[in-house]
Amino acid sequence: MTSDDIGIVNDAYAGYDQNVFGIPYCYLPKHSYRGLLGQDEDLFISAHGNDDEIGNAAGQPAYTPQQLAAALNNDVLPGNYRGRIFVSACGSAPVYVNGLLTALGNAYRGRVFGMYGDIDYTIAAPGARDWVAAR
Repeated sequence: MTSDDIGIVNDAYAGYDQNVFGIPYCYLPKHSYRGLLGQDEDLFISAHGNDDEIGNAAGQPAYTPQQLAAALNNDVLPGNYRGRIFVSACGSAPVYVNGLLTALGNAYRGRVFGMYGDIDYTIAAPGARDWVAAR
């Protein structure tokens, strides 16, 4: 969500283990990403953020927790999704992923996590202490 340039995204995440993190994609509004994520695969989102929204540093796209939940349900997550959602958004706070969990519903309890503060697009592996579970 931080760039519409796949070259920048590929360079930023070139050192990440694809066996853990898979393939990076630029998120572009009004595109469907359904079919790219398996029912049990984890989804990692990297973005700029604040307490109210996350997205591109330039301003668009930007999503409230409710808007992101709708975009994920409409364009990204497969039916009967069982994976986890990890949101790494510099400048955001737990209130954002807590709102995302509320918008997604109780079926996602224990499966939505966030990283906050000055993290500069870092994405830690699942289970790392940097991830905070939404509540």
